[in-house]
Amino acid sequence: MSNNFSKMRTLVVEPQNIDPSSYAARTTRALVEELTNRTIEIISATSYEDAKAVILASQIDSLVLTLDKSEEQIIDSQEEVDLLNMLKDRQSEVPVFLLAERARTSILANRKLMERVDECYSVLEDTADFVAGRIVAAMKRYREQVLPPLMKAMMQYNDIHEYSWSAPGHQGGIGFTKTPAGNQFYQFYGENLFRTDMGIERAALGSLLDHTGAFKDSEVEAAKIFGAHESYSGIVGTSGSNRTIMQACLKDDDIAIIDRNCHKSIEQGLILTGARPVYMAPTRNCYGIIGPISNPPWQLQTSRKKLQRAN
Repeated sequence: MSNNFSKMRTLVVEPQNIDPSSYAARTTRALVEELTNRTIEIISATSYEDAKAVILASQIDSLVLTLDKSEEQIIDSQEEVDLLNMLKDRQSEVPVFLLAERARTSILANRKLMERVDECYSVLEDTADFVAGRIVAAMKRYREQVLPPLMKAMMQYNDIHEYSWSAPGHQGGIGFTKTPAGNQFYQFYGENLFRTDMGIERAALGSLLDHTGAFKDSEVEAAKIFGAHESYSGIVGTSGSNRTIMQACLKDDDIAIIDRNCHKSIEQGLILTGARPVYMAPTRNCYGIIGPISNPPWQLQTSRKKLQRAN
């Protein structure tokens, strides 16, 4: 099982107009070699259009842009800005690194470009080892920032490579490899899925039932994102969560206004709680696709009459 945190990806953009024998090109190759030695996956792009395609199609952890333009070209250039704007739209916090010759660090004059660059290095002064170290450190900070609490904790736990002596009984998936069918199942999903399939008793993660550790952190984060006072993790899927919410909010003979096209878990919640539904009929568009509930006067009056009869 490989280290999860080593699977970081760097997009290196080196346009074809750069002379392959130039010092800038040789420096970029040395940097790529250093990053590869640090187990970083390198994605190369030889044009800005190629780089845009990579950004649209995949996730990256950093972008390295090599510039070999005159000062006038850099000041007036827009294509680099367009590329970094697209990256910002897709992954707003990904660190961006610029490689340029010392004399051309007048890139500072292109304010729009520099606003989107995290660090700028001189190919004449900084070593490949130093720049690679800076890039890897920035990517680790990015991973720490972008991952939600529980996922980050599970990945860190996975990196410890501990044996599991508790539930679930497949022991990190190894139990499935004892039979031909189980081995196919294991190979189909991959080892990481089973290594992170665990119960609620891992001290390193906290407790789901006691709301401690990474479980508690994830609930606090979810509440903050959705503007709620509190948030609780559900382990029964959306259908089970629907039933749980209804059982928490409704009791026998309560009135519940329900979309007539509701999911069956809502109907199951009605049965479990004893609540009495007042159905609202949804509309269909010209293609016959069911959409939102409309509010014509006749429907409101019908709904009021149903509520009055129910009460």
